[in-house]
Amino acid sequence: MLKHLALLFLLGGAIETVWLLSCRLSPLRAHSGSFVALMLLSFVLCISGFFRCRLRDRRDVLCMLGFALLFRLTVLPATPDESEDVYRYLWDGKISSAGISPYLHPPEALELESFRDPLLYPMLNSKSYITTYPPLSQAVFRACYGLFGPSVLAMKAIFSLFEFASLLLAWRLLVSFGTGLQSLFLMAWNPFFVFEFSHSGHSDSLMMFLILLSIYLGHRRKSVWAMASFAGAILVKLHPALWIPLFWRRMGWKPAAVCLSVVGIGMYGCYSFQTLRSYLQSLRLYYRLFEFNAGIHYMLRFIGSSFFRQSWDKAAGPYLAVLLIAVVAAISMRFPLANARDVLHAGFWIMTADLCLATTVHPWYLVWAALALPVLPYAFMLYWTGACFLSYLAYAHSPVYEPRWVLLVEYLPMYALMAWEVLRGAPLLQAADRVNAGPQEHVLPLS
Repeated sequence: MLKHLALLFLLGGAIETVWLLSCRLSPLRAHSGSFVALMLLSFVLCISGFFRCRLRDRRDVLCMLGFALLFRLTVLPATPDESEDVYRYLWDGKISSAGISPYLHPPEALELESFRDPLLYPMLNSKSYITTYPPLSQAVFRACYGLFGPSVLAMKAIFSLFEFASLLLAWRLLVSFGTGLQSLFLMAWNPFFVFEFSHSGHSDSLMMFLILLSIYLGHRRKSVWAMASFAGAILVKLHPALWIPLFWRRMGWKPAAVCLSVVGIGMYGCYSFQTLRSYLQSLRLYYRLFEFNAGIHYMLRFIGSSFFRQSWDKAAGPYLAVLLIAVVAAISMRFPLANARDVLHAGFWIMTADLCLATTVHPWYLVWAALALPVLPYAFMLYWTGACFLSYLAYAHSPVYEPRWVLLVEYLPMYALMAWEVLRGAPLLQAADRVNAGPQEHVLPLS
């Protein structure tokens, strides 16, 4: 027993040392190689914890969660060097606190010139674009700015709190499903979750929390509250709307109507005709003009330029969107939806398809599917959450340049693992989880 706890403390202490070292690398973009090396080391230590530290009782779980909280508190005060999104959250909160809709003008508009300040405005990216964050995100931004002013730490703390709450909710989900707790390591100690939400402060953690809450409420047969929670997730990020056919089929039209009604009320309360039009135009430009760390999209671009001497960048987008709709329809119709865990399983594959077919895949986007890792320990998704740190090497160049070897190392093993798990019909890591957790764990079929 003491040997077991000693190993848990040894690995937890090693990961904490990595985070302390990472906090000394500021700015991170000036030390990209060292930063990525530390994140990959932390990732390896996380996997070691998953395979070697058995969670036998509540004390083990609390110890593991205690280290998880320590990691997040360690990086919370760090400057978010790899992403400026938190500054846009604060800008939107500042503008809305002044009684101006953030959907009305882009930051560089002359109408907002009086709001430019030396703290927030210089840190904004995409100053010519209207914000793309939906109404519930804007409500959180405004509340945070109203309470704490232009505090980066406060904004980061809010979304770090939602991420840690998601971890605790994943714990309760595993208990409710009667499965082992070993896969909690894949979220609790995974540097992906620590860095993207406690270090960088991305708002996606609120979406993650609301999706997991909706699954938990659905498991407890509280359908209306489950759908209200899921509507909140859509009002944080639009992508979860792809799950609506799953809920419609699983729960019937009434709970699905509750979801759509909540979304409609949220939209109606925040948009006028003019602001909705500006918002949709900004979204359209974002998806047409931005490209980063894409998989299939980059492959099509390479084929078009190498073999057909054509640029398929803009032409491929609509076809990928149609393909995504077809995948969503197929999953919604074919996957078993006997319980809440099945809904999470089907939703996981919908969001994975969304990521694979996207033109822009910033590392934190992976949370759309990676939030299911504790329940569905797919090896390909775990690998992706570690390999995505390589994409930050692009910011070591000015202008930004994505080395081809980074894309190959990130995507080739990921797709190979995905194909393997699809063919075998279950997550590769579920067998390891079952060995560590006991005989109560069972395999999830893919169809």
